[in-house]
Amino acid sequence: MASVGPRLVTTTIPDPQDYVPAKWLPYPGQPRADVLLPAGYDPAERYPLVLNLGGLGGDYAKAALGTSVHINAIVVTPEPYNGWYDDWWNNGKRRDPAWESYFLDDVVPWILHHYRIRPQRRWHAVIGISMGGLGATYLGGRLPGFFGTVASLSGFLDPQYFGAITQEGMGIVSAAPLRDDHASYPVLGPPDGFYATGHNPTRLVQNLQHTHVFLTTGTGVPSKAGIDQNLVLALGGGGLEGPIIYPMNVLFRQAAQRAGVAVTYVPHPGGHDGPDFSKELAAAIAWGLFKPVVDHPRTWTNQTVATSGHLWNISYRFDRPPTAVVRFTAAYGRLTISHAGSAVTVETSGGCRIHTATPATLDLASRDCLVVR
Repeated sequence: MASVGPRLVTTTIPDPQDYVPAKWLPYPGQPRADVLLPAGYDPAERYPLVLNLGGLGGDYAKAALGTSVHINAIVVTPEPYNGWYDDWWNNGKRRDPAWESYFLDDVVPWILHHYRIRPQRRWHAVIGISMGGLGATYLGGRLPGFFGTVASLSGFLDPQYFGAITQEGMGIVSAAPLRDDHASYPVLGPPDGFYATGHNPTRLVQNLQHTHVFLTTGTGVPSKAGIDQNLVLALGGGGLEGPIIYPMNVLFRQAAQRAGVAVTYVPHPGGHDGPDFSKELAAAIAWGLFKPVVDHPRTWTNQTVATSGHLWNISYRFDRPPTAVVRFTAAYGRLTISHAGSAVTVETSGGCRIHTATPATLDLASRDCLVVR
């Protein structure tokens, strides 16, 4: 009997905590997702996972990979609708909407509950185009012990690049005023503030130090593929890619080099348009999304402004939302936490649980989990 080809399935991924209120969705009901199942899919088998993050101006269906894309993995494209993959600042509310919390607290656990995914982080990739590139590089750093590969395709990688203009524009293009959100800089707050820095993948690039990173972008010079399909769109896409997206990618790569983070960087002639996105996706798949990667690094650093999260073999929860970008540094069983403006509870995968003021240094290797000040 002939093997069944790839199948695209539409589903909902519930949002029980109302992270994304209905006014932020382009349709009624719960957030939806498209799931691409590989050829010959067998629900009894385990598969690699690709979390595919869409760009600005489209919903999950527009962003989904079609059945013409052949990859032996389960590809999940959740609803991204103009949300920037962040918990919005909104004058300190840090929600309404809270897209990053939805993705990390609801989407990833839902995938693992509904599909048999291979367990090692090598088999978990997050990729994204444009706004989705921001999401991939940011969320990949929020959950480094899970994602082994991050791929950004023409990604919006530095929201503090010309931040006063860029971050005002983020709220406007998301139609925040039309949804009764009139906060100044609603997505990330003040352009030079700690919350904006704590959501900027270029400033947080060290979070990806043990992750395979693939970066590709057009230079803004229209490609033949773009011109052949639509000259006007190719010129417009070049006008977006050249002065905005391409410099952001250059800055990200430079920051990665300074931080010692290995990045495969593939610039090419092209713009912010469909034909060039297709070429970039093919390049990322050909590069390889599931290469061997370290599972348990003995040293790592992670910076965050999140109130709670999971980092490698620990989870953390601050008593109050941090008032600064917090640096976690682990080295050979010792964990250092910088000033957060709040106490924090840290719990290890081995069951050690510590509540401490910050800054602090914790001896997680000790049987009694000592606080070493």
